Parts: sequence; structure tokens; C-alpha cells
Amino acid sequence: DLTVSEERKNEARKILVENGIDLSKKLIAFCAGSTNSRAKRWQSESYAKLNDRLQSELNANVILIGDKSELDVSLEIVEKSNIKPIVLTGKTSLAESTAILSLCDFLVSNDTGPAHISAALGTKTIVIFGPTNPKTTYPIGAEIIRKKVDCSPCMLRDCPIDHRCMTHISADEVFEKCRILND
Repeated sequence: DLTVSEERKNEARKILVENGIDLSKKLIAFCAGSTNSRAKRWQSESYAKLNDRLQSELNANVILIGDKSELDVSLEIVEKSNIKPIVLTGKTSLAESTAILSLCDFLVSNDTGPAHISAALGTKTIVIFGPTNPKTTYPIGAEIIRKKVDCSPCMLRDCPIDHRCMTHISADEVFEKCRILND
């Protein structure tokens, strides 16, 4: 379990408002990068489609979080989105990101550190698994989305074939899980 003080939550609210977030709406975060493995990344096109549906159908704010080394992935999502999410990738410290996650209605993430933080905070967390084994590395309490394919879990950092463990997961499937969590 992790807890965040009210002081830090207030600082996080200030960061969100300064970046154009309407605090009266649902707040959904994406952690679309993965600093240690490109194979763990769900496609930016899929995140963009999910973003558009969450913003248009659930009237939610969508923010992108992560380390500055993951900014390229966030910018790809923005480029491919019809409704632009707010990019906080590389703009917040770990403590600030943690406080922001404590305010989120839920997080959609690859198998990353922020997914573990979010789940430990008690924030609803959806984790998209591909090359890693959710039985050994899942965040406790998180919802897992995974497709069973012959080559997974392979634990490779780069897919030598067609990345089917991730490409077979659709934005519609993840949206449905988000919609259920939103109810």
C-alpha cells in the first residue's frame, strides 16, 4: 500500500490544472512507454484510439505520464489522436507522478513501474501484458489484459517476429475494460 499526503495531492491538482485538466471530469492516465523493453509497449496507434474513445464516450481527461526517455512514445500517441491527450511525460518527478496517480480514476499501462505504483495506491489499474509473465510480475489488484500466443511469455526486450502478443489486443477490448471500471 502507498499513501499520498493531502499536501502532495494539492500540488498534483495544481500541476494538472496548470496543464489544462478539468478536475470536474474523470481523469485517466496512460503509461505507454517502457524504459527497459520495447517489446512491452502496446502500439501507439492503439493508445491513440483508446484515448479518442475515452475522451469522446466517457468525457474523460486523458494524461500521458512516464519518464522523459519515453516522450517519443507519448508524442506518437498525440500525433495519432483525434482528440489530443495532455502530455506530462518527462515533466514530473516520481513523487509528483505518484501524487497524480493517486488522483486518477484509473491508469492504463504497459507492464511498468507506474502500474505497480498505481495499484499500490488503490487506483484502478489496467495492465497490458505481452512478452512478460503476469503470474510473476503483475501489480497486485490490477486488471490484466493479455492474449495467449505460443511465443509468450518470451521475456525478450525486442520482438524478433511480429509482436502478436501485443498487436492482438485491440483498443476496443481495452475500452470495454475501462468502461466497466468506470461504472
